[in-house]
Amino acid sequence: MENSNPQKQDTFQNQLKTFNKLLTGAKMAKLSSCILVGISIGLVIRSRENNLYVMLLLMGVLAIVFFIDKFLSLKDIKQKSYTQTTLVASISKFKTYMVNRKKYEMYFIAFWILTLIPTVSIHFDSNIFGVLSVLAYLIFVGVFGYLAYKKTEKEIAFLESTMEYELQL
Repeated sequence: MENSNPQKQDTFQNQLKTFNKLLTGAKMAKLSSCILVGISIGLVIRSRENNLYVMLLLMGVLAIVFFIDKFLSLKDIKQKSYTQTTLVASISKFKTYMVNRKKYEMYFIAFWILTLIPTVSIHFDSNIFGVLSVLAYLIFVGVFGYLAYKKTEKEIAFLESTMEYELQL
């Protein structure tokens, strides 16, 4: 009996460590969205002579800010300390957070990209190679984002299964 307690504690610590890594990844997603806002604002400053481009870029900024506020908030998930029960609840909330984020992220990012196209095409002097390079980079980032979602889903499923197993013991 005494041996199962330290083992449960080690398992809980590993689960907590994995969950904290997932939270760190979510914070990084929020940071990268803030960087997108910064890119758009930089392009607004650079394109300030053309009101149409400025308006398009600001629409992209508003879309990303709305996305950050509505879908990237971790305030209901993060806690100062966790117990076995609160960790289970937080994992469940995080799973819902990821489902909602995955559901809408592509739409907001695609809209943001659309607001960039006119400005980027002017910046590259309508050079098709430059525009295609930017789009290729964005597709590259999108593929890695998709792979990150898949990895996160697997980690959440693993956490849920280990938590269920622990609660049965």
